[in-house]
Amino acid sequence: MLTRRELLARGTTVLLLVPIVGCTTSSDPTTVPPPSCAGTTTRSSVDAAHTHTVCVLNTDLSSPPAAGVTYTTSTDGGHTHQVTLTKADLAAINAGQQMMVTSTSDVDPGNGSPHTHKFSITKGDTGGGGSGDPGGGGW
Repeated sequence: MLTRRELLARGTTVLLLVPIVGCTTSSDPTTVPPPSCAGTTTRSSVDAAHTHTVCVLNTDLSSPPAAGVTYTTSTDGGHTHQVTLTKADLAAINAGQQMMVTSTSDVDPGNGSPHTHKFSITKGDTGGGGSGDPGGGGW
């Protein structure tokens, strides 16, 4: 039999954890939603039955670093990819041009297959509707 103190302590712990558990909307427990982006968010092509997003920061677009930048994509299926943009790529995106880039090849732990994703990046994308090649091919 629990004492009143034990009951209150355990009940409080459960109540505090319920909102955390209730926040997830993905059926894939290894999918991590991207944080808010202070820039342009673009969704990748579909490969290995999933997509990723990448956030290109406004500060990198308005003042491109001489060495360019490498971004890490969102996590899906327990893995991420890297996307590298040169100074010229960032300047072109900032000028309104569309840039097509391919991510690094990384292994999907779910199926053990290495794969890449393609990103079509245009300034002002918000990541909705699949800015990448939704068919996963043809690029």
